[in-house]
Formats: sequence, C-alpha cells, structure tokens
Amino acid sequence: MTQGKQVVRNSLFGIVSQALGGGLFFLVTLLVARHLSPERFGAFSFVFAFVTVFQMLADFGLSNILIREMSRQRQRIGEILGAVIPLVSILALLGYAAIALASAFLHLTAEAEQAVYIMGATVLVTFHAAVYGAVCRAHEEMGFNAAGLITQRLVLLVFVLAALYLDAGLPGIALCYLGERLFQWLFFYLLVRVRYTRYRWRLDTAYWRYLLWEGLPVGAGMVLRRISWYVDTFMLMALSTVGSVGLFSAAYRVIQMVNVVPFTLSLPLFPMLSRLAVESHEKVFSLYNRAQKIFVLLGLPTGLWIGMLGPHLMALLFGKGYDGAGTTLRIMGVVAVLLFMNSLFVYLFSALGKQKSYMTSIAISLLVNLLLDLVLIPLWDIEGAAIATLCSELVLYISGILLLARSGQVTALLQLLLKPTIITLLAGSVLVWPLLSGTWLSLIGGSVGFAGLFLGLVLGLRLITRDELLTLKAALPGRGKERNPARRDGDNP
Repeated sequence: MTQGKQVVRNSLFGIVSQALGGGLFFLVTLLVARHLSPERFGAFSFVFAFVTVFQMLADFGLSNILIREMSRQRQRIGEILGAVIPLVSILALLGYAAIALASAFLHLTAEAEQAVYIMGATVLVTFHAAVYGAVCRAHEEMGFNAAGLITQRLVLLVFVLAALYLDAGLPGIALCYLGERLFQWLFFYLLVRVRYTRYRWRLDTAYWRYLLWEGLPVGAGMVLRRISWYVDTFMLMALSTVGSVGLFSAAYRVIQMVNVVPFTLSLPLFPMLSRLAVESHEKVFSLYNRAQKIFVLLGLPTGLWIGMLGPHLMALLFGKGYDGAGTTLRIMGVVAVLLFMNSLFVYLFSALGKQKSYMTSIAISLLVNLLLDLVLIPLWDIEGAAIATLCSELVLYISGILLLARSGQVTALLQLLLKPTIITLLAGSVLVWPLLSGTWLSLIGGSVGFAGLFLGLVLGLRLITRDELLTLKAALPGRGKERNPARRDGDNP
C-alpha cells in the first residue's frame, strides 16, 4: 500500500472511531444520568473526573513519547516494551496509591467512596493498554486502535445496561468502567503478542529517566488541559452541592461530545502545517487562517443551536430532572464556538516549535477559570461555573492569538466573525419553531431546516472561496507525504 493511501485509511479510521466511540460513550452517559438522580449523577461525575485526572498524572505524556520512540525504532519495539512495562507498572501503582490516599480527604458518601476505589483501579490497566496501543500507532495500523475503541465502548454499553437493570448503584457502574478497561488491556495485549512482538521485562533506569524527561513538557500541557475540563466539577463539589455537580456535568457532557468534531477535523491539518512551518511562516499562517474560517463556520451555527435550544435539549436527552441545567447549556453554546476556534492552537504551536507557549496559554486560562469559579459559583451556582468556563476559553483564544501574532499574520477577529455571524443569525430564525414547541419532531425538523438554510447562505453568498477550498483540500490526508501524527489523547471526551 502506498504511503498516501495508508494515511488516508488511517485518518478515516480515526474519524469513524471517534464518531462511533464518542457516540456510544455519550449514549452511556445519557443512560446513567437518566437512571440516577442529579445528586447521584453528580457524585458519579465527580468520581469520574477525579480518577481521570490521576490517570493523566500517571501517564504524564509518556504514552505519546513512546509512539515517537517506537516509530523511529520499529526493530527495537520488543526491547522498548521490555524496558517500559516495568516503569508503567510502577507509575500505575503509584497512581492508584495516590487516588486511595487523596480519597481519604474527601467527604464522600460510602457509595461514592466505594466507586472511587473501584474506578481508581482503571489506572492499573489503562496505562498498560495505552502502551500496547502505541505499538499499533507506531506501525501506522490505526485500524486496530479504531476497532479497539469501538469494541470497548460496546462492551461498556452492555455492562452499563446490565448494571442499571440490576440497580447496582455507583459501585456497579464503576465496575462497568473497570471491566471496559480490562477488555481494552486484554485486546491490545493479545494483539501485540500475536501480531507484533514478544518481550521480557528488564530494568533500564537510564532509559526511564530519558522517557520521563522527554514526556515532561507534553505531559504538563495534557494534564493542565484535562484539569481545565474538570476544574468546574471540582469547584462545584467544594463550593456547592453534589446535585449541582450532576446538573453541570450533564450540560458539559453535551459540549464534550460536540468537541469531538473540531478535534477530529483538526488532525489531518497537522502534517501540512508542520511542513509549511519549515518553508515559511507566511504559508503556515495562510493555511491556518483559511482553516480557522471553516472552523468558525462550523462553530457558530453549532453554538447558536445549543444556545437557543439548551433547555429543550436537556429535557429531551436527560429527562425533566435536569431542567435546571437548561440555562447552563445555553451559556455553554458560546463555549462550543470557542472550542472550534481554539482547536487548531495545539497543532499550530507544535508546528512552529512553540509548545511551551501553548502550555503557557493553557495555564493562564486554567488560572482564570479557577479564580472565577471562586467568585461566581457562590453567586450563581452552575451558571457561574459555566460563565467561568466561557471566560477561560475566551482567555485561551486571546492569549493564543497574541502569542501567535509575534510569529505571523492572523485574521482580525471582526473580519473573521462578521459575515458568518450575520448568516448564522439569519438561518437561526428557523429555530424559533423548536424553541416554541419543544417536541422531538420540531427539534429534528427545525435543526435540519436551520442546517440547510445556513449551508445555502454560505454557498449563495460565497463565504468560502475556491482558493480556500483548494488549500484545505491540499491539506487533507493523502495530499502530502507526511505520515499521520499521533493522536493527542489529552483532548478526547
């Protein structure tokens, strides 16, 4: 198979797996949220966020560095695995010990505490599964990663349906997630043993230090970004009630599902951004500006749709017990727009060799989120947390643009948003129907009408030029000679 066809196939695997896997995961979230009360769903959401952050701390960018190392030295993958697995085992055990220790200082119910210990055990297998999955990525056989993701989500769905039927509570649901991760580990372990290589454990402390040092800057950015996703959950748990955590988490899961779209579409642009950055900054910023225009045209209607129909979406998706999060989801509609606008930053900064600048922007936005949570949550509860999230994403965009402006020319914000905003508002008039009705029929019909009218206005008014389309087409997988970059796990909902 030619390199171009390989890249195209790998990218399609990534898009399909993210769409199906993300959809299945969102379905699981809906089922759990509708079965539990907002209070118990809030407790579950806190446990999930708590464990997820410790998983990232245990990894700290190591799995991504391993993809690079294995890609460069495929003939030594068995030797690398033999040295890495003992290190991973130590880090995983330390991660679980940290979860157990930290949980002792949390004021959780007995049910939630049991769920922490059970779901915390996922750290012991998830890290290993990521290392074995890196072998497939190093061989550029992403179909196995796609199959693994989709299958494990199906396993999770079956497990969760059984747990809900048996009314197993939070510990039972936590067991479902542990079972899913055990399946993931077994899938990749057997695949590596059968298809790629066998290995023997060996202690290589010098190599361990090298890997940890190389992974440090990558891991720091990933951990900060992941913490920024869950900082509102932690602050609500500390400053409000567990019921508020449940309401906010339900609304935020919708936004995390939407974030799959810009994340998936950004990946194919990375190779060309990297090549153009070597040739000239003018070319790389020309591509970035054209791509950013497309992302704005995708993000604005998505944000308006969520903003107008937020209460209806919460009631229809999660049930009437979550009506209180309708306004929160409306605020989150603006967050969705900013997620589209911020999605290319990590790839552009990486292409320009300015990863530390991106990490600085993430750190600033996280600090803003934290400080605003302290002020706004006591005043406005979950709406205050949503406003804090909105402001932090806005700060990320502004700081990112200011840092990028030192390296090249970026499109002015007014020029970028003016025409797309006008046609989005014009097409949005169709959404008055589902806004007033609130039924599934009006929601589906109004949404289809809104999308059709918006697309017609974009094409009719020629907001996208032929040159822009050709430039973006050239950036798609298979148009260049680069290989598909490793997926950035820190931005997966």
